[in-house]
Amino acid sequence: MSGGDNDGSSDLGDMQLLVRAFQLSKMLGVAAELGLADRVGTEPRNIGDLANESGAHPATLYRLLRALAAFGIFTLHDDATVSHSQRSLLLRNESKPTLHHAAMYRTMPSNWTLWGKLAHTIRTGEPAFEATFGVPNFEYLKQHPEEAKLFNSFMQFSPDDRQSAVVDAYDFSAIATIVDVGGGNGGLVVALLQKYPHLRAVLLDQENAVSGADKVLGPLISRCTVEAGDFFVGAPAGHDAYILSQILHDWSDEQCLRILAVCRAAMRADSRLLVVERVLGLDADPIDYLSDIEMMLLFPGASERTLAEYAQLFSAAGFASPRLLRTRSPFSILETRPV
Repeated sequence: MSGGDNDGSSDLGDMQLLVRAFQLSKMLGVAAELGLADRVGTEPRNIGDLANESGAHPATLYRLLRALAAFGIFTLHDDATVSHSQRSLLLRNESKPTLHHAAMYRTMPSNWTLWGKLAHTIRTGEPAFEATFGVPNFEYLKQHPEEAKLFNSFMQFSPDDRQSAVVDAYDFSAIATIVDVGGGNGGLVVALLQKYPHLRAVLLDQENAVSGADKVLGPLISRCTVEAGDFFVGAPAGHDAYILSQILHDWSDEQCLRILAVCRAAMRADSRLLVVERVLGLDADPIDYLSDIEMMLLFPGASERTLAEYAQLFSAAGFASPRLLRTRSPFSILETRPV
């Protein structure tokens, strides 16, 4: 649908769909939870068989698939079978990129509840997460391992193919060792080690985040040291490069300066820092601004930032003005060095 008709009817239709978009999000989340896209192969599948396999009620599963098909997600046939569309293929686990994990993460219980509290944040200026759940977001994830697993999978299988995009956009050939600071279960490290056979890595994050890294890294773990730690406290010293990928946007300016100070203290004079983030204002991608609202809901002082705001942070932490590298994903690489 597109706007611009003189009578405004197209704009009205677009807005009606946007107002109800949360309903489609939940439908996609349920489809991912049931594994429907993975259960449908190259040939049409009988919906009754899909229901038996997924533990769903046949008649209501039919209606779910019929509704999704109305939006071009799956193709429904007159004989009560279903096959893939180009859109539904993106919900398969094995698709690259895949939206399977994103659909489940975006609609998991805490996120679903959190967005219902947006008015609280707008009225008070405070993140709704802790007000709703009584603990900070990362502490909540420690207490809810199933949701933590969804978060880690979402980060590992970035729907915008962030890891591969970063590896393709930056030349790591002159780097021997790299530290992924706050690297979760190692999705970015895997992409780096696969492309650069000479590279060795250190994966640093909290214990609950790195606990599944051995499964993600597989044989590559022989070239990676996994360390449980706190990037507000310290980082492994003396390496060629340090990466902060989608870390700084979670924190206030004051907390970002603490993280940057830890990295700077660990770095050699010739080490480089690579910050991977959305950068507001580069191409006015609406999703960048959705992410900014999400940060506002989740963490005190968290935000997506402009290039000028990142440059100001780096300067205050003792780093040079950043060099900006765009990737084929919505994320950019900000390269800087100690001064």
